[in-house]
Amino acid sequence: MDEEMKMNKQVRQVDGLSLRLSAVADAIPSGRVVADIGSDHAQLLIALAQAGLLKRGIAGEVNEGPWKNASQNVNDADLQHQIQVRRGNGLDVLKVGEAEVVVIAGMGGHLITSILDRSLHKMEKLERLVLQPNNGVDHVRRWLYRHGWEIDGENLVREAGILYEVVTASPGDPDQPYRGLPLPLEQAYEVGPLLWQERHPLLLHKLTEKLEGLDRILQQLELGRSPEARQRLQQLKQTREEWRRWQQWLQQDEN
Repeated sequence: MDEEMKMNKQVRQVDGLSLRLSAVADAIPSGRVVADIGSDHAQLLIALAQAGLLKRGIAGEVNEGPWKNASQNVNDADLQHQIQVRRGNGLDVLKVGEAEVVVIAGMGGHLITSILDRSLHKMEKLERLVLQPNNGVDHVRRWLYRHGWEIDGENLVREAGILYEVVTASPGDPDQPYRGLPLPLEQAYEVGPLLWQERHPLLLHKLTEKLEGLDRILQQLELGRSPEARQRLQQLKQTREEWRRWQQWLQQDEN
C-alpha cells in the first residue's frame, strides 16, 4: 500500500466520486434531505442517491452553466424525482426547515462563511453542516465557534498531493472540541481541534506544509530593509517557532 493510500484509509471511496468528495459523502448522515450548495454538477447528490443513502437532494448553483450541467446530469441519471436542481445564490435556494444537512464544498473559507452569514435564518432547523474549504479553514472554524455550532467531525484526505479538510458541525456547545487542548484557540482554528485530539495520520503532513509555507515567506522578508519588513520578520519567526513546537509534539507521539 503506497503512503497516500495508507494515510487515506479512513475514507470509504464512493463510486463515481473523487477521494475529496468521498470524504464529504462520509460525513453526511444516511437518509437525510441534503442541500449541496455549489453542487459540482450534482455529482455528490447523484452518488448518494445511487448508493441508497439519500432521502432527497437539492442542488444549488448560482451560474447558468453549472446549473444546466447539474440539471442534465440529474436527468441522465433518471433521478429527477429525488434531486431538484435550483438556481440561486447560496442558501437562497432553500426554504426554512427544508433541508436537514447543508453541504458547502470546494470553495474558499471566506466564501463559505460569507454564504452562511447571508442566510442565518435559513439555518435555524439544520441538523448538520458539512464544510470542505479549499483554503482558509481557520475562518470556517472561527465562524462556527462564534455562531454556536459545535464541531463534531474533522477529516483530512490527500489526493494528487493536495490536502483537503472536511469539517462537520451541529448546533451545540462550540467550546466542547477545544476543551483540554494545549493549543491557543486561534491556533486550534488552524490545526483542527478534533484532528489534534485524534492524532489524525495526516495532521503531521499538514503542519509540515504550514512550516514550509512560513519558511518561504521568511526567505522573502529576509530581503526586506524597511522597519515594517523587519518587524514582520520577527513576528513570523515567533509564529514559526510555535508551529515547530506543535510539530515536534506530534512527532514525539508517533515515536
